[in-house]
Formats: sequence, C-alpha cells, structure tokens
Amino acid sequence: MHLQLHQQIDLFIRSLGSYGEGVGSYEGLTFFIEGALPKETVRVQITELKKNYGRGKLLKVLHSSPDRLQPRCPIFNQCGGCQVMHLSYPKQLEMKQQIVRNALERIGHLKNVEVDPCVSSPYELGYRNKIQLPVILKPNGVTVGLYARNSHTVIPVDHCLIHCGQGETVYQAITQLLKQAPIAPYDEKTGQGILRHLLIKSALKTSESLVILVTSPEKSPALQTLADEIMQACPQVKGVVQNINRKRDNVILGAEWQTLAGKPYIQEIICNRYFHISPSAFFQVNPAQAEAIYQHVLSLANLDKTKTFLDAFCGVGTMTLIAAEHAKECIGIECVPQAIEDAVANAQLNQISNVTFYCDQAESKIQSLKALDVVFLNPPRKGCEESLLDRLKTVKPETILYMSCDPATLARDLKILVKHGYRIEQVTPFDMFPQTAHVECVVKLTFHA
Repeated sequence: MHLQLHQQIDLFIRSLGSYGEGVGSYEGLTFFIEGALPKETVRVQITELKKNYGRGKLLKVLHSSPDRLQPRCPIFNQCGGCQVMHLSYPKQLEMKQQIVRNALERIGHLKNVEVDPCVSSPYELGYRNKIQLPVILKPNGVTVGLYARNSHTVIPVDHCLIHCGQGETVYQAITQLLKQAPIAPYDEKTGQGILRHLLIKSALKTSESLVILVTSPEKSPALQTLADEIMQACPQVKGVVQNINRKRDNVILGAEWQTLAGKPYIQEIICNRYFHISPSAFFQVNPAQAEAIYQHVLSLANLDKTKTFLDAFCGVGTMTLIAAEHAKECIGIECVPQAIEDAVANAQLNQISNVTFYCDQAESKIQSLKALDVVFLNPPRKGCEESLLDRLKTVKPETILYMSCDPATLARDLKILVKHGYRIEQVTPFDMFPQTAHVECVVKLTFHA
C-alpha cells in the first residue's frame, strides 16, 4: 500500500523516543506518535511523511497500556510543557534510563556500558523554581500562559502543576494586578506594546522570590506602579527587575537590566552554602534534585586536601563552592561576566578562600592551568567544544565528572574522551524534570594510559 498524508493506520507502539513520543512501524517505515505509549495499539492519522520516518496524530487508543494514567493537568493535551504526564512515574524513570542507554549505543557507539537506574526526583510535581511565561493580548484582556505543543500559540494558564507553590502564589497575585494595569502586552507581529514575558525565580529554602518583567524599550510609568504593587502584594518578593529587549524576535531576554523595586537578587541555600542569584544567572530549576546531584558528584570526585578541582562551566560557583571544603584548591571558569560576579560574591558570602574564578571560555583558559586532579564538566545543551576535550587530553586529569542535560551531546563527547584514554566508570541518570522527556546524567571517567 502506498502511504499518503491524512491516511489512517493502526500501529503497535514498541518503545518511546527521546522526546517521549511513541515509536512504531508500518510497512517498514518508523512512525513517531505523540501521546502513544509502549505496548499500545493505536489508530493514527499520518501528518508527515519522510523517506526514513513519519509522524502521526493519535486518534484513538485501541489497546491501552497498563502504565497509562489520566494526566492530572487539564491542558496536558494542548500544552507543550510536559510530554509524559500520562505515563506512570516508575515507567518515566525506566524511559529516561533507556534514553541514556540508547544515546550511548547509537550516537557514542559505546557498547556494554552499564547505565544505572534513573534517580527519582524528590518531588514529581511542584518542583520547578522558575516560572517563565509569555504575555499576550486576547479579546478578553491580558493573558499570561504557556506555548501550545509544537506551536507559538499561547494557551492561558491559571495554574501549573510543576511550578513550585511559592512561585505560583506570586504568579496568581501578578496576574490579578495585570488585569488592572494599563500596560499593553507586546505584539511580535507589529512590534507594538510593552510587556513581553513574566519571569519569577524562587529560592525555596529562604522563601525569597524575584520578579523579572521583560519589556520592549517603550517607556511606561505604569511599570513602576506595577512593580510597587507587586512588592506590596507579595511579601516573599524581594525585588522586581525590568529586562529590556529591543529586538523584534522571540528571544526572551535582552541585554539591559534595571531594578524597579527592592533588590536585584535573591539568596538560596544548596548543600548548606548560600548562593546569591541575580536575574540573568543560571541556577538549577529543581533545587531538591540538584542537591542530590551535587552530593553524588562530590562522592564520585573522591577529593582530599592534596587535590585541585576544576569546575569548567561554573555558573554562579555552585559546585565549585560545594567542593571547596574537601579539596586543596578549587577553580571555576565561566564565560558569563554576571555569573562570575555572583560566584565571587558567593565565595565571600560563604567565607571560602581556596577558590579562584576566571571569566573566560573553558577551552581557552584550561591550557594555562596545571596539575588538575578532578575536572567537572557541566556544559550547556550543546555539549563541550571539541577543543576543550582535546586540551583535557593534554592536561590529563585523573578524574573527569561530566554532568549533562542532553544524552545526545553527552554520548558524542564521551566517545571522544574514550578515544583520549578515559574509561567510563559510572553512568547515573537523574530525573531533574518529572513529567517531561528531559533527563540529566552524571558520568565518571578515569584516565588509563
């Protein structure tokens, strides 16, 4: 049979893909079906046909998986935030273990590498300390929401189950204030309007929140009024900051910052250290699970007072400062100036003196560093530059600990490190983002000549 767009077919789903979609085959062609689960027979309508694969829209589950749940979110089928809320949590963990295993085998060509079971998150819901939502104008007024699945359309959201309760309380108060505020939402098509995005960062152990209003450059006294009203309505909000984005695109943050009320930072406690978090600084969004990961990294590092520890993508210095108590010297490298300023402030805040921070690219700075015993890599999603991995070959640290948020780039980089003489000792996935297909992973490698 010649397959055609919009044709209906029945599929048996054999597995889950790396984005949480069901994977099945029809007449030798692999299909990816959002919402379908392994061991299910489903009826789908073909929406895309390529030479090597196709995609389809789930029409009906003919035979349901015992692991299928009724999603607790009323807009699960429309929203793009969570991909696997319809899958039981133990099976979500198995899926993430398999995603890592598949990436190592298929992308890294790393055979017979044992992957530990995925470590569950302390919280399956209410874990996310960062709320980031677009603001638009709808016929019934100002709307704050989330992007629809595979779309740039905004769905109004009254309450999100994965957002932390503290952040949600602030969000509810702000949405009420926005209904009365004479502030026009930004329109991407016309370039008119002021308010583009609403960001709320929350520090759960100190009960502090920071609100960021992302705006166009247009001046508006109403923004200052809104900031003052937020501070008055929400005692946990310690500051309201304006981010000015002058570009006519859908990139969220611009380069300019201005404090409208309170202070431009909050403090959080991780592993008994205090951390100063500025508006632009990266900080893990699931702090409870982040603590577990950092403790795991520390146990794998096997540090003592003779060893030097390098944190090659140090951000605000979280892992650098956690490791400092156990090492002779800790070095942090970060290319974002504001993050390095925060890292230096955090060292002073915690009265830690055996740390040095450099604002530079890791691949550039590492060649001037000597006698590194343990190197911690926690790169962005794109992974490490190959030049950094090549320089590690020259520096030859005894231990490399690699924390990754993308199994594909992790597998690619591990393949290179193995060629450079490193052996994979342990691979442990962590569920940093329950209800989604994302998985974090920590890998320990040791050098063998």
